[in-house]
Amino acid sequence: MRGLTLCHLEIPAAQRGSYAGLAHPAVIAHLQRLGVTAVELMPVHQFVAEQFLVARGLTNYWGYNTIGFLAPHNRYSSAGQRGEQVSEFKSMVKALHEAGIEVILDVVYNHTAEGDHMGPTLSFRGIDNAAYYRLSDSERWRYLD
Repeated sequence: MRGLTLCHLEIPAAQRGSYAGLAHPAVIAHLQRLGVTAVELMPVHQFVAEQFLVARGLTNYWGYNTIGFLAPHNRYSSAGQRGEQVSEFKSMVKALHEAGIEVILDVVYNHTAEGDHMGPTLSFRGIDNAAYYRLSDSERWRYLD
């Protein structure tokens, strides 16, 4: 979604790379001309960049470092980052559905920002580590892959 709309000149600059950008009539018309009937969005739920990327001045482009499944990522919103992303996401899905385009969400539950046993405690580990992650029977602190 972000990559498709970030440089699209027919989308207002403030909406490029956003949920609203994907719902823009120019993008929808383009998808329809191509005969697209479904779009699969790489993870668009809330995620953070890995520390080794941040240290290099980079970011996680793909979104596979989740801290909040099914919560629309705030940086993909052109309307605001304090809950406005939810309304913008819903409007995007509605616009695509009205155009006859299905929306498929890529959700990978084994990719979280907490990483392995050495990673930071950000959400799931702090709530209930054993419920959210598979742990070794002999070393309850070590994760199974």
